[in-house]
Amino acid sequence: MFKKIAASSVGARRRQWLALAAGLLVAGQASAAGEAAARKYVAVSLLGDTVHVVTRQDQTGSRLDANLRESFEFNGGVFDQAALAALDAAVRKTDTSAQFFGLKLPSAKVFGDPQALIDGERFVTPAALVPVLKQVQATHLLLITNFRTDNKIRSMDESVGLGYLEGQGFFIDRDRWMKAESDSERYKGFLAPYTYFKVSLVDLASGKVLGNQQVTRGQAWISKRKEAAANPWEVFTTEQKVEALRTQIREEITAAVPVLLQPLQAK
Repeated sequence: MFKKIAASSVGARRRQWLALAAGLLVAGQASAAGEAAARKYVAVSLLGDTVHVVTRQDQTGSRLDANLRESFEFNGGVFDQAALAALDAAVRKTDTSAQFFGLKLPSAKVFGDPQALIDGERFVTPAALVPVLKQVQATHLLLITNFRTDNKIRSMDESVGLGYLEGQGFFIDRDRWMKAESDSERYKGFLAPYTYFKVSLVDLASGKVLGNQQVTRGQAWISKRKEAAANPWEVFTTEQKVEALRTQIREEITAAVPVLLQPLQAK
């Protein structure tokens, strides 16, 4: 189940991560020995465990976002795990001679503010990451961070979003009348799983961001079930909610990576 976010010690998490990363990278280096000429990608996902629940709230005569917002934490790193697995598969398929090292972090804040890691077109390397990159002799970094922009959720060909969205979560509209694709009936309210994030490719020798792919995926869902008609939050079970977000993350990364790596293939 979801639970509200509690404060944690970033310092303690950083120490824990460094210990875990050291063991992970030693194992990865040993298995990849003898392939020094191949590109070596280190992947970091900073999606985190936070799930946002945004409920539509209109405010007449104002351009301000009046939506109601709650943030919850879903333990276990399920979103970052899905992201790293998708990155691994996509890199190995796109750049077949490459080596891949995915870093599982205990917190999206382990390096501080994730948004501060990229300054314009430059990657600001956190001090805690420097020894890891040197140990691997990494050539490139694949970095996933949350992305905030206007709500782009659509239903069929109609825009139904309002305000802004960021990260992963659910947008709820309890009042809008929606038409189902399968019949001509209209249903009140919808639930929209969404994932808003950015995948960046960094050349570690120069620190330059070579490119990024912005993901703004969200789709409105309705249900004919009685419970969902009274409360759109009930369109999915808890397990289905988590899997809906994980599926979006996997599919969008699978599509983004070949586009990001394509310029490297010509070199």
